[in-house]
Amino acid sequence: MRLESLIEQNYHKLSENDLYIWEYIRSHPAKCRDISIDQLSNECCISHTTILRFAKKLGLSGFSELKVILKWQDAPAEGFSEDEIKRTMQDYQQTMEYLCTVDLSDLFTLMQSAAHIYLYGSGSVQQQAAWNLKEKFFHVRMLMHVIEGETEMCKLAERLREDDLMILISLSGNNAFVNQVAERIKKRGRTVVSICRVQSNRLIYLSDINIPFFTHGMEIGSALSVWPTNQLFQINEFLLLRYLDYLNKQRRVNGHG
Repeated sequence: MRLESLIEQNYHKLSENDLYIWEYIRSHPAKCRDISIDQLSNECCISHTTILRFAKKLGLSGFSELKVILKWQDAPAEGFSEDEIKRTMQDYQQTMEYLCTVDLSDLFTLMQSAAHIYLYGSGSVQQQAAWNLKEKFFHVRMLMHVIEGETEMCKLAERLREDDLMILISLSGNNAFVNQVAERIKKRGRTVVSICRVQSNRLIYLSDINIPFFTHGMEIGSALSVWPTNQLFQINEFLLLRYLDYLNKQRRVNGHG
């Protein structure tokens, strides 16, 4: 079990301090393999109790078990593990459960009232997901505009109107360019919606609404890892289904159903 997986599974339990501890550990993996609880407390300016509570929220017995996981997960990879099939299935299930239960009415209200909806993906797969999302919602007469290229995105960031909506699609949520764009948009008081994987990242904090998905890097030998990203397209599918359900409920409330 990797610490990253425990973070994803227990993300809903974590406080801002917990996420700060995780961000420090994630950013300093070599240092944290041998760090003491006193050192970690000083580095994060957080009490011992908060660190122990963080470990407990992840289902660990305490800081010692946290250290064991940090050392174990950095052992040389022996190739593909059969556990990856189960872990990937769990990622899909958690993403679907979230999309089926979360209240999306605020998102759909924003989409309905927006003068323009713009989409931007941080990489090739993310851009494909943006085009796919545009295609899905075209069937319900909602037009979205996919922005291609950083130059075009930079220009748009300065021209967004108050009633425009920007949807940013990222894998990690830590893409430097996407986060810079999000910061510029937020400074101008515009609305940002993001889609990115579950973890502590800057993009989540810059977003008015975030739709997370669960995924992890699969080790396939020779220090090579692959990140399953099909959840991006599943999100599109379920966003459309949830939107259709939202429209039906609106019709019933208004006496048209």
